[in-house]
Formats: sequence, structure tokens, C-alpha cells
Amino acid sequence: MGTGKTTIGRELAKVTGRKFLDIDLELERRLGMSVNEIFDTHGEEFFRQHEKALACEVAELTNRVIATGGGTIVDPDTFELFQKNGLLICLYTGQEDLVGRLERTDKRPMLRGELRDRVQLLMQERKRIYDQVKIRINTTHLTPMTAARKIHELLNARHKILDELSNRYIELS
Repeated sequence: MGTGKTTIGRELAKVTGRKFLDIDLELERRLGMSVNEIFDTHGEEFFRQHEKALACEVAELTNRVIATGGGTIVDPDTFELFQKNGLLICLYTGQEDLVGRLERTDKRPMLRGELRDRVQLLMQERKRIYDQVKIRINTTHLTPMTAARKIHELLNARHKILDELSNRYIELS
């Protein structure tokens, strides 16, 4: 929801040499209409059903950078699937910055109405699940490339630590 998932995801894919997939864009491609049109024509429940089916499909892919929609992982099954099969990273930004970013677009069907109130409500509704994501990146003052590089550095450090641990003898008593 305006935190930079698509833009940063594309940059991260470039930096890591992985393929990029954006769930909302893929749904638009498959259904032949924009997310707004999907919501207007078929409603949120229809969108969420297709989003979940696609999320289940792409969660099985390897070596991908996947940008989910802001509500994708709110579904407990989807959250668990991504948590089990990949590395979830939560991008977030301050509410004022978020509202400023979102005021520049009309592509957010969940934000129709009084923007500031809708953002606050959605942030409250999603907080419980977002807080379960172990890696969080504040994108408020980061360019997409800087955020992608920070994530890449984190991934490299994580990989190095896991490699070191796998080469050690660990005895549990």
C-alpha cells in the first residue's frame, strides 16, 4: 500500500539477478483488467480469491522477488505459505509520507474515500499480521535503489551466517 513494494522489488530483482513478479500486475494481466476495474466489476471477494490462488501458485517458485499486494498476506494461509517457502520482508513508511505517496495515484481501490482515514484504518487492520514479519525496512527516506541495496546486503549477510552455521558442529545437550 504505497510503501514501494513494486518499485523496490524491481530494483532488488535487478541487483540480485532474479526474476521479478508483482502479484497485482500479474492478476491484471491474467484477468485483463486493472485492479480498480476488478474491484468495480467483481468486488473485493472475487479479487481476494484470485489473489490467494495466484499467491499459492507463486509461493512455490524459487529465485524470485515477489511483490505482494498490501492485503495479500493478511490471509493467514497465504502468510504461512510465504513464510514457509521464502523470506518475507515488510516495507513500511510513516503515515504522513504514505498519505503523500498515495495522493499521487488513483490505483488503490481499498483507499477510496477520505484517504487519511482509510490509510489509518487499513494500517490498523493489517498491523497484527505485518508485525509478524521478522524483517522490516522503513522506506520513508530511502530511494528504491537504496532500499534494494540494503535488502541485498541483508540477504548476503544472512546467507553468509547460514553458510557458517552449516559448516559448524553443533552439540545440543
